[in-house]
Amino acid sequence: MMEEEEEDDENNNTNANFVLYQRLKRAWFDEQNAPILLKFKSELVERFSNLISSREAEIDEAEKEANESGDGTEMLLMSIAREELNRAKYVLRSYLRARIKKLQQFPAHYLQKRGEEEEDSNNTASEKEETFAEGLVEAYDKHAKSILSNFPSEYGDALIEFNRGGGGDDGENDEKPEMTMVSRPDEKNAMVFVRMLEDVGEFTFQNGEDGEDRVRDLRKGMIYWCKFDHIKGLLESSSGGELDEDEDGNGGGGGGRERPRAELL
Repeated sequence: MMEEEEEDDENNNTNANFVLYQRLKRAWFDEQNAPILLKFKSELVERFSNLISSREAEIDEAEKEANESGDGTEMLLMSIAREELNRAKYVLRSYLRARIKKLQQFPAHYLQKRGEEEEDSNNTASEKEETFAEGLVEAYDKHAKSILSNFPSEYGDALIEFNRGGGGDDGENDEKPEMTMVSRPDEKNAMVFVRMLEDVGEFTFQNGEDGEDRVRDLRKGMIYWCKFDHIKGLLESSSGGELDEDEDGNGGGGGGRERPRAELL
């Protein structure tokens, strides 16, 4: 009886780990194909990182015992397990690299966006990512100032087009400079392939070719080619608590509407 319970627990852990891997892989694909930085999957990354650390410690211990005993079969099994672990590490690193690439392209934009987000909301970037972006902007600003120091004062900021002041000497009527030199991702016009992960029902795609809204009945498994801006809400239905439910939405975590309803291809 005890052996059966232990076997059931092991099977449950294996299934849970596989679901965790599949969700991180989906987050990676979404991040690769989305034109903007999606919300950071903090809980998912933390749980997967802990799983990798735990599994690596298990493999190290098993390899040590196999070497001491000379068990060739066990050594072969651990070699296979090590390769599987390396694949898991690759998915995690690729997810983080995809995000770093976007931060490198638009660091000032995402720092501005951070200022617009509510303090109690799940931020788009993690704390470490924000620190990385701040370092990029600071380095760029320092480099630009050394070049722009010979220009007139209204051209002295690399992130501002120029100060279109037109008021009096007191400056009270001067127009505020706009951050027009900050590069931004084109999320409104970027086209993406999206696949439904569950039935959504009637969904309005705005601004069709004839200028009219289009309504589609989105069903699980359907694939669409559409503007990212129209469907990004279906991707961001999940923020970090999406792990409460199983892959089919039948789990018992009570998480409600927290898992994504669509994925990018």
